[in-house]
Amino acid sequence: MTSTSPAVPSEGAPPAAGGADTGAFRRQMDEVVSRIPMHAIRSVLDAVEGEAPANGPRARHLRDALVDHFNRLRPMKARRLFTGLFEPFLVDDQILYRAPEAVPALIQRVDMGGIWAALTQFAFPGLAAEVQSRLDAMAREAMLDVVLASPPAMELREAMRKEALEFLVRLTADRKAMDRFLALANEEALHDARLRTQYLGRKSPIDGDLLGFVRALLEHNALLVPLTERMRRDIEEIRVGAESHPAEVDGQSALMVGFVRRVRDLGVPFRDEARVLAWFAPLYGLNVKRRYDVFLRHVREHGGPAVRESHPLLRALLCHFHAAGATVTDVVEGMFGDIDIRDGGVLSIGTATRELLDGAVERFDRAATALAGTGFLANRSTGPAIRAQLAAVAQALTGTVMPALAARLQAAMTARQTPVPDQGDIVWLLELVCRWGRYLGNAGYANPELKSLRLYAVETGRVAFVQAMKAEEHEKPAHRMAHLLRIRRLMRAMGENADPWISPVSQGLHRVVHAYLDQVETIAEDEWQVIDAFVASIRSELARSRNWQSAEYVAVLRLHEARTR
Repeated sequence: MTSTSPAVPSEGAPPAAGGADTGAFRRQMDEVVSRIPMHAIRSVLDAVEGEAPANGPRARHLRDALVDHFNRLRPMKARRLFTGLFEPFLVDDQILYRAPEAVPALIQRVDMGGIWAALTQFAFPGLAAEVQSRLDAMAREAMLDVVLASPPAMELREAMRKEALEFLVRLTADRKAMDRFLALANEEALHDARLRTQYLGRKSPIDGDLLGFVRALLEHNALLVPLTERMRRDIEEIRVGAESHPAEVDGQSALMVGFVRRVRDLGVPFRDEARVLAWFAPLYGLNVKRRYDVFLRHVREHGGPAVRESHPLLRALLCHFHAAGATVTDVVEGMFGDIDIRDGGVLSIGTATRELLDGAVERFDRAATALAGTGFLANRSTGPAIRAQLAAVAQALTGTVMPALAARLQAAMTARQTPVPDQGDIVWLLELVCRWGRYLGNAGYANPELKSLRLYAVETGRVAFVQAMKAEEHEKPAHRMAHLLRIRRLMRAMGENADPWISPVSQGLHRVVHAYLDQVETIAEDEWQVIDAFVASIRSELARSRNWQSAEYVAVLRLHEARTR
């Protein structure tokens, strides 16, 4: 505990005189416990339970407070118990929220939440209420994770599994009931998904195919859960280093082949190649582990000629590709929808938005590469839709992002005294745009607009850098150095180097470097890079004029040699 935490009454204090003192102690315990991080509660509870019997009453109060605090944040105990049946298969993937259809062999947590809501209304409302009540009672005495793993909880979960399975089997024969069930499940899932991600319009639906996969997992849960856990562990063990390392791809590809055979050995329902279960292993690698390289290898070498547009493997890969493209366009429209850059607006890109767009662009490239590798990009049936998605993403880049970025680049490079408020956003977006353009080029969508933007940015940066080296008498060296560093950072974001623009004849830069070497006690690494580049230009100039030595140049060289990093 920190010094600001409330003090726990001493164990040597006299016993409580009455219920009021006990209540005050419990309130004090609640306040202490509320400050303990969730990840540390388990270790604190273990320490409390190991206390000597003499401390029993107070230790019991503290233990009760810890258990209550931990369990209070997990009120939906019955849902947590039921979804434990699907834990190895559940995914939180904001990009795949935007898939055009349900992704084969993928269950999002938000979708399972929607299915649970529909089951508790249509399948077993009474059983769900009973399970919740019994778990609430059990959780008064123990941590919820212990309760959920106990034999009585396992019996309750088995009862829910059987009820859910029987209901879903009956549901397939009643179209109207199926429609009502899916409407509620999709409403709940969409609401939950919108709380977890940004700029989400439509969401991939919970449909009959997804319910069929859920039904299969319920039916074969005892077989598939341990097999999936083993597959997860084996995949993690085959880690050579960087992703796409040939040895790692070879190892995981062979692993997938082995697990495909294991799954098919489970029985007749797993051997039908038209069903998702027959391809569960490679689909797990794609949906959960996102190993597009391993998935591509599997499709090429083991998918066979039967892999067509309706095949689960191709459908899943197409869903990933279209979901990534839709995420890119949705986020771009959301980011720039309310900003008029040309009218003085600035970028304001939060961490969540950066991560979402970064991930979508990266996923778009990997999915497109896999589609091209399988030959489906050139396929007459699938090719047009893929190329249309490529064009939409290219249009988002050239029509929306680049014009705004060009305007902000100019403002950032010419901001002489203080950086523009969105300097960091501009650097991030510039790096993303360059990577984005390369990905589109790899897919056959070479981008002349990106080349024009690069030429414009380099020329604008060169002019701004030359102006930034001109230090006025009244300007502080730190201000000039900071401006130079901002421009260099923007150039590095494009893979360009500003050092060739550094000239030994720049009197302003000479004053800045001399002041830093002579007066600044601690010089940052990026400042050293500017200084080193200037010193290198001086040495190059002196080498060309051996019969003439500038006293100013020699003074800077001596200062540079005298300083240590």
